[in-house]
Amino acid sequence: MKRIGIALLLGLTSSLALADPVALQPLALPADAPQRWMTACGSCHMAYPPGLLPPRAWEMHMDTLSRHYGIDASLAPAEQQTIRDFLLLVSSNNRQPLEGVVGTGEQPRITATRWFARKHHRVDAAQFARRSVGGAGNCGACHRRVERGSFARVRIPRS
Repeated sequence: MKRIGIALLLGLTSSLALADPVALQPLALPADAPQRWMTACGSCHMAYPPGLLPPRAWEMHMDTLSRHYGIDASLAPAEQQTIRDFLLLVSSNNRQPLEGVVGTGEQPRITATRWFARKHHRVDAAQFARRSVGGAGNCGACHRRVERGSFARVRIPRS
């Protein structure tokens, strides 16, 4: 009986060790993330972890770069394809529906997802509106390790 328990424990832990770390931590940023994604997306806003939206939402973003939230964020075709492939691969485990996230003629917003609402239900609009926060999309204002894909440590600025 003891041997069966040990074998079961080894089987469970070895499957975790072999599992895709991105699948286990959907918000973690892979070490091999394309630098062009970091610089192209991160030049105007943080390069959001791809796991925050489902693949269809990232396709919508990549298909509308010429009018990305009011600016032209177009990229060279090869760069665009590299970033698209990365976003679709890393977000592939996200099965969130897009209902409520995308209105007619709009681009998907992470801040409109059910996941975001559930995680931020205690944060009121006034806290998001603080000058030091700058809006719900500025994750780094409160999440101190967001550049590593960690949203665990939170400190909401007072002003």
